[in-house]
Amino acid sequence: MTVTERPATYGTSMIDLGRFQIDLEMRTLHQSGTLVPVGSRAFDILAVLVSAAGRLVTKDELLDSVWPKTVVEENNIQVHLSALRKILGEDRNLIVTIPGRGYQLRRRPVESPAPAVESRAFRRSLPLRETRLTGRDAAVRQISMLLQTTQVLTLTGAGGIGKTSLAIEVARQASNDSSRAVCFVDLATATTEDAVLCEVAEACGLSTLDAAVDIAQLAAAVSGKRLLLVLDNAEHVIDAVARIVDALVAASKILRVMVTSREPLRLMQETVYRVEPLDVPPSHSTHAEIVQFSAVKLFLLRVNSIQRYAYAGCEEIHLIGEICRRLDGIPLAIELAAARVAGLGIGGVHRYLHDRFSLLTGGYRTALPRHQTLRATFDWSFFILNPCHQLLFRRLAVFSGGFTFDAMCAVVCDEKYAVADAIGGIGDLVAKSLVNIELEGPVSRYRLSDSARAYALEKLHAQGEQRLIAARHARYVSHCLRPCLADSLAEQLDLEIDFRQSLDDARSAFDWAFSQHGDTRIGVELAAGLTEALLDAGLIHECCTRAEQAIDALEELPPASVDSDTEMRVRAALASALIYAQGPVSKSAQSWTEVLALAGDTGDGSGANSEGESVKVLPPDLIIRQ
Repeated sequence: MTVTERPATYGTSMIDLGRFQIDLEMRTLHQSGTLVPVGSRAFDILAVLVSAAGRLVTKDELLDSVWPKTVVEENNIQVHLSALRKILGEDRNLIVTIPGRGYQLRRRPVESPAPAVESRAFRRSLPLRETRLTGRDAAVRQISMLLQTTQVLTLTGAGGIGKTSLAIEVARQASNDSSRAVCFVDLATATTEDAVLCEVAEACGLSTLDAAVDIAQLAAAVSGKRLLLVLDNAEHVIDAVARIVDALVAASKILRVMVTSREPLRLMQETVYRVEPLDVPPSHSTHAEIVQFSAVKLFLLRVNSIQRYAYAGCEEIHLIGEICRRLDGIPLAIELAAARVAGLGIGGVHRYLHDRFSLLTGGYRTALPRHQTLRATFDWSFFILNPCHQLLFRRLAVFSGGFTFDAMCAVVCDEKYAVADAIGGIGDLVAKSLVNIELEGPVSRYRLSDSARAYALEKLHAQGEQRLIAARHARYVSHCLRPCLADSLAEQLDLEIDFRQSLDDARSAFDWAFSQHGDTRIGVELAAGLTEALLDAGLIHECCTRAEQAIDALEELPPASVDSDTEMRVRAALASALIYAQGPVSKSAQSWTEVLALAGDTGDGSGANSEGESVKVLPPDLIIRQ
């Protein structure tokens, strides 16, 4: 059952172009008296070319005319021109590309009287998926069941997680039910509410295809129709889509709307289905277990679709498992990585994952531009954030693992970004699927995926904020490493979890500080707390390694770069660790001599720093016994 459209009234004149007739006033395209569906942006491009009457139209002129006062990528022209040429079919060569200059019509358009025609209803066909859907059978069943009981269902999730593929599969199954029509609308190129209305109107077979169509007309057209309306890629026009969908479902109780978006519509009638990543194998999985996980199955399926690939055995399967883990189970990232196997092999893909945004390119040519590279996917999400939320997102890059709201505020907030901003900001980033939230226990913990963190780090570096935020983070985690006393076993367990997370954060901050773009002075300051914590935890070898690294760097710094208290604590930790590690007695004794000299320099020789914190000093007789 299709959605019928009302008879249309057309203008007094038409413009002939090959086998087609164009009505610029009513914004319609016809072929032999039959209405031809065409997207609003594609029609805008056609109208500019027709109005130029054979004159060369530059790319800048097209961008200014079709996207006024809006900054868009130049490849948007190519996307809509490709769609337009497909519609023109045999007459596609009427539009000529002049390399490096622009576009023009090969034949001058001719005005002619407009025939009286009646438009025909049509159904927007579902796009074809590029690959077989993998690991989503349960999700398809759940979504299909939800559509039976909810009017508005929004599939949310991070970019590249497979929302569109899921929606297409659910819609395909729904279309097999002859009692319900399916209209699929891709909103990727719509930038205004009028554009969204036009796209939806076209999909529903309305004859008014221009900006004059309003929500009331659209609601009247779908009222009483057993229709599944799929609105794909809605996040950048989320407010407009929310208003339109709210009016449509109010006018029709039997209408079903399925939306894909990186954030919810926030409507009362809405049910939100969060699309999760594909499942990935834990690090301890066996060869037989790894190949059963859906992320690995997708990787192997994609590799085999490009070339017949025979993996050697356990070692490469374990590498594939790690690749899928490091890519967070995101289908788009996994497919892009698999596509690189032909040129780099499994080992090469694994080796270059540290530069994932250079590695993960070369998606399907027919895919949306933002689905052709991993960077473009994150660009799309980042640029629809407001400046305050962009600031928060990039500053969160310093957290290598989970973090609490208090930790976030301690690191990212300052005179430019208040705690009040952070309250709304973190909620928005979670809603837009850029930050994950873990609701375990009374305190919420947040986490960036590996790919999101890598992208945020690039933005932090580009803004010149990396040293500032990394320094704050290093000082914060150093403070968190200080031992705390607990009154109960439950508190001890909570403190143990917090301590392990703080230790991981401190390791990450320490590694950054001694990296190429780091700050060794900050690294030495952090080493004081980190080495003491490692010594407390019995991690003697790591304590020695990091303490020696910090002391070597300290000796290369100019005098007085680090205060005596800090240097004393690092040397004391190394001296203590060397004893427990059964290191050379002479080296340990020399370290203690330096510690005692520094303690004397602080004033009282008590082994306490300027904040009154005790430094771990072993009794001299213990040194002798060693």
